[in-house]
Amino acid sequence: MLYKKIYLPLMACAMAACSKSDKEKANDTDPASLNSVSVIIEGDVTQSINQRGKDVSVGLLKFTQTSLEGFGVGGTVLNSSGNPVLSTSTGLMALQLKTGIEQNGVGGSVTVEDNAGKRDFSGMLYYLYYDTDPGQKNSKSYITLNAVQDTANLLKLSGEFHYNAAYAPTPESQDCVLDGVKNSGRIPAYNPDICGAKKVKVTGRFTIYLDKIIQQK
Repeated sequence: MLYKKIYLPLMACAMAACSKSDKEKANDTDPASLNSVSVIIEGDVTQSINQRGKDVSVGLLKFTQTSLEGFGVGGTVLNSSGNPVLSTSTGLMALQLKTGIEQNGVGGSVTVEDNAGKRDFSGMLYYLYYDTDPGQKNSKSYITLNAVQDTANLLKLSGEFHYNAAYAPTPESQDCVLDGVKNSGRIPAYNPDICGAKKVKVTGRFTIYLDKIIQQK
């Protein structure tokens, strides 16, 4: 049985108030402009991303005094026409506001568009083609917060993340499908060499600012 390929795009984070610096607040400055992310991609794609401000992707569905729900972070690189040619996302997860603890959630993703065309790498595909752990340990995304700090009306979060992701051509070849059927119950489900799958490893660091005006008790 073939599994559907699932991709989890980042949700947009709505942040209403603004900050000029850690000690100052100005109505004309968006706290998102203070965000930064550094990402290293290794494997079938070897790239790095170092972005600030609007090119830092932050997903957030709920912000409380102890946790973030639907949280994710990544970066985007645009070409001269303003179209994305490389983007990453940790995927969305529930994150406790505790430092020094590695927390995990759904798999992350990488989307790259180059001379080879557009390729979408995901943790779900890593599970189908590469992960030998039944609990998907190697296919999840991991985040560790290193700092949680109040700065005026903002909450500053700094941390690091890592995840694996994979890509496979679609539709699957007949040989790929037949091999999967022949080896039903195997983990991983498909042979990456037969199916033409590729993989990457992603590591990164981030600093983001959340406006506490959207924080719930």
